[in-house]
Amino acid sequence: MPRRDYRFVPVTRDDLPLLRRWLTAPHVAAIWGDPDDEIALIEGDLEGSDTRCHIVHADGPIGYVQDWCPHRAGVPHFADAPAGSRAVDTFLGETACLGQGHAKAYVRRYAERLIARGAPRAITDPRLDNPRGIAMYRAAGFAPGPVRIAEDGARVRCMTFTPSLAG
Repeated sequence: MPRRDYRFVPVTRDDLPLLRRWLTAPHVAAIWGDPDDEIALIEGDLEGSDTRCHIVHADGPIGYVQDWCPHRAGVPHFADAPAGSRAVDTFLGETACLGQGHAKAYVRRYAERLIARGAPRAITDPRLDNPRGIAMYRAAGFAPGPVRIAEDGARVRCMTFTPSLAG
């Protein structure tokens, strides 16, 4: 059974080596892409952007989660989301934690926190070639919506947090 007391600690420059290690892990790199590109994006977010980056802690760091405003980012597949909505992206970095239910538990907690802090909606957009991610978000309480084309041409499943669906 996964922990229920996850903490979300804002990312600092000191976390970049840990994030780089996680981003090079095969299970993360297969979904997130080139680690150098991703580190550059996270570094840019630390210098002042709308994206809020966090290290997920449960008896130490286990993963990464971020949220961002799709309207400010100009993401076309979320154009119909209510103003103030927050999009969520995550990965479980520590391989020892894979398959234990941590990701669905902390993503649910993170989405609940976004709603409690005033976001009208928490949303996400896993790629169709990431069925494990889609299943995890469903288990965390995200209802599957339409398949749309992302800004990079990828087909994504738009999903909306619906707490009553969490398993």
